[in-house]
Amino acid sequence: MTVETPPSGIPGLSASGHRLDGDSSDPVWVRVLSGLTAELRSCGLEARVDGTIGAVDAITRGPAPRVQKAVLRPHRGQLWWWLHCAAEPALPPPHRTPLTPAVDTADAARRIVRVLTPCRD
Repeated sequence: MTVETPPSGIPGLSASGHRLDGDSSDPVWVRVLSGLTAELRSCGLEARVDGTIGAVDAITRGPAPRVQKAVLRPHRGQLWWWLHCAAEPALPPPHRTPLTPAVDTADAARRIVRVLTPCRD
């Protein structure tokens, strides 16, 4: 298998035309980005959408905001939400881990909220 990095600003995989590549005009792409944004906001988080790369940033409110990025990428033949784990040494680059199928925005939001919630001792 050959892996290529797409030019900057182009979402998805190498080999254009893959059915799971991001297309900001694709109704499924738009629906899941909007759905996750709405779910995160209903959980009390701020949410920023980057439709170009298929990502949503979940941001906690308060004096020391924390950010968790979720990105749309293929997994097991479907479009999934992946957590972008910045500088996580246990994961190989690009430091992402699969979260949920893209259509399951409620479960994705619930899991992102848990990631952003401080541990209680």
